[in-house]
Amino acid sequence: NPKTCHLMIEEESSKKRCDTHHEESSQHVCSEAVLVESTVSENDKASLKMPPETSAASLPLEGDPSWRSGAFPPLPSSQCFIRTMGLLYGGQGMQGFCLNRKKQTAAGLRRLQGQDLVRLVFFQALPYLDEQTRDPKKLRLRFFRMVPVFGQLLQRHRKCPYTRVLQRMCPLVEESRAARGQPSLLIRPHCDPHRVYLFVRACLITVVPEELWVSDHNRLQFFTKVRCFLKNGKFERVSVAELMWKMKVMDCDWLKLRRTGRFLPSELTYRMQILSLVGQKSTIRLYRQEVWNELQDLAFRGHVAKGQMEELTPDQVASLPKDTIISQLRFIPKTDGMRPITRVIRADLNTRLHHWCIRDLMDLLQACVRSMPSLLGSTVWGLTDIHKVLSSLAPAQKAKPQQLYFVKVDVSGAYESLPHDKLKQVMSEALSPIQEQVFAIRHYAKIWRDSQEDVKKAFAKQVDFSEGDLGSSTMENFTMALQQSSNVHHSVLVEQASTSNLQGKDAVQVFMQMLSGTVVQYENKTYRIPQGSVVSSLLCCLCYGHMERVLFRDLTKNSRCLMGLVDDFLLITPDLNQAHTFLRVLLAGASEFGDAFTDVRVLPSHCLFPWCGLLLDTQSLDVYKDYSSYAGLSLRYSLTLGSTHLAGQQMRRKLMSILRLKCHPLFLDLKTNSQESVYKNIYKLVLLHSCRFHVCAQSLPFSQTVANNPSYFLQMIWDMVRYADTLIRRCNRGLVLGDKAQTGSIQYEAVKLLFCLCFLLVLSKHRPVYRDLLSHPLQKRHLERLLDLRLARVQQASNPGALLDFLQM
Repeated sequence: NPKTCHLMIEEESSKKRCDTHHEESSQHVCSEAVLVESTVSENDKASLKMPPETSAASLPLEGDPSWRSGAFPPLPSSQCFIRTMGLLYGGQGMQGFCLNRKKQTAAGLRRLQGQDLVRLVFFQALPYLDEQTRDPKKLRLRFFRMVPVFGQLLQRHRKCPYTRVLQRMCPLVEESRAARGQPSLLIRPHCDPHRVYLFVRACLITVVPEELWVSDHNRLQFFTKVRCFLKNGKFERVSVAELMWKMKVMDCDWLKLRRTGRFLPSELTYRMQILSLVGQKSTIRLYRQEVWNELQDLAFRGHVAKGQMEELTPDQVASLPKDTIISQLRFIPKTDGMRPITRVIRADLNTRLHHWCIRDLMDLLQACVRSMPSLLGSTVWGLTDIHKVLSSLAPAQKAKPQQLYFVKVDVSGAYESLPHDKLKQVMSEALSPIQEQVFAIRHYAKIWRDSQEDVKKAFAKQVDFSEGDLGSSTMENFTMALQQSSNVHHSVLVEQASTSNLQGKDAVQVFMQMLSGTVVQYENKTYRIPQGSVVSSLLCCLCYGHMERVLFRDLTKNSRCLMGLVDDFLLITPDLNQAHTFLRVLLAGASEFGDAFTDVRVLPSHCLFPWCGLLLDTQSLDVYKDYSSYAGLSLRYSLTLGSTHLAGQQMRRKLMSILRLKCHPLFLDLKTNSQESVYKNIYKLVLLHSCRFHVCAQSLPFSQTVANNPSYFLQMIWDMVRYADTLIRRCNRGLVLGDKAQTGSIQYEAVKLLFCLCFLLVLSKHRPVYRDLLSHPLQKRHLERLLDLRLARVQQASNPGALLDFLQM
């Protein structure tokens, strides 16, 4: 049976991560104006019994509140959420606002009335506006009593001067008017969340009748929830239970149901443009619609002027093949400009098939790279690959120090600047040996138990040649091959789908269609883009691997170390002439590949060399984390928090997961780093983690605080100490880090003391909040008496000079 579950035998290894800047994995797809979403666990789905006469078509769609229909049992308010993602890129003007919609009748369109709004909120939702029912069922008495109140709300909405209120609360500053023609200056005057809150509050006070608020207490409580919601991160959510918490509903004569509609929060999306930022995945910015339109037009004209887009004539658009993929173009703000991205909205079947083919192309290329690693040259994919490269160089440098020279090169517009002819040449060289070979693609789910993070699951895809071990047709043989080739143990694998009819020549056809069959639309105009997709990074690395084989074949490999993280190159060599030759050859031959370099550095003196979020010691090759990217940012927006049923357990799982990602061998391996640098890395890592602890504790829902259960949070800190010590020992397998005789490089007591120092430093700044937690002994003095030589290391790592990176945070 291909669906058989296979129990693995040993321990699951930690998952590789490549991101060196972010706290969690990035997410690129934004939902369109869906404000309320309902989620049900598998056990809840099994317990919900559906009436026999209910069809699947009558079920509420995703995002629709389930209490509007009696066909499906209403979900608990703790499982209905309002997501910040639903507000992104929703600025469409007031014409599409819910209260401005019109009702479709037999006589034509008419404006909404009070009873229409009641049906819209509590029953059919937006589909009600398109129905043409001559004799609708009468409202029940409890809903009929609401009609005058909702009718009054509609009248006040139609009289509300939204534009004047917006100009008063979020005015267009003179700086933005003087900055026309300069996108880098127009990005700055975004609206502060507090000013946006004042605008929303003024609109609510004007529009919502007093009968709906019932009391000043309810109004103030709702305003508090709105203010907190506007400060949320991009991926966060608020449950209806949290929204209704502390609301006095027993005094509401008009309210017979516990929940209200969703029309009020969506007002924000029609007056403001809500965006995410490049490099700050959870941060959102709010712009006046006028400022955003001008900023987007400037960015678009700039990209067209660079030749990165070519406008198509109406005849060319009409002659496009039927299978042409048309995407929408939008921009994301950066610190110094705008980044264009394409997005397929309401994709049809052909578009979805095209994207599946693109993913298959990426899988085939990855299989080719695994069989022929030389195709990528010196490409590294993340911290693990960088650690492998430096592990071969750092021990020799520490044993016999010599002068090293560092050359850093950053490519501007890496993928967009690659010529099509060169890209086709590289792809033909990579795919020509495997055009007639057959590949096997297998989708499977993996479930395992982590000692610190509870039960975890992941969905994976494995691509290999059909004649290979991993390309076996049976799940049993695949499981045995996977167990032998990787550290997948103590897990349950469940096969989801498998196919073995994909050939290499199919990938060539998909690649050619991707280059010539993709266009974008911007303001009803159609443009052809050079290239761009999920496979962009891999294609870029293949081209740079080819460039390395062509340009640098004369450079000896035994005396240099070259790494390329997509479009960021770093050369480490003891030969100054080789460094100059590398730079001269690269600048002279890069025109063939369409490259332009924006950042070129050569540093021979002793310093910390910055590269891709890392700091490299130019003499000892010790590696540190570069925390300068956190300057001026709030850790609140580096974490995805939100409303959960068990907030304390979710906080513990999140902190444990982040701790596992940050305790990487690149920073903690004593074979490649000195003892002093490892202690400094541990201290800064724990210090930042204690700040995350404070952020999570301040974001607990329902006004929960550490004072409610200080023993639980104290135990959470000690659990993190033990987990960090375990991770440090994993990074240094084969070394004696500490024992009962107080010998070794990094003792458990030293790690515990570092945690005590960091948490005392952070939590003592908020002593009124953590008074109950700080009253418990953190065993600092006891640990200081136990340590001898290691105490000096701890004190050296925790000196005030190490805090300079965190002063701007």
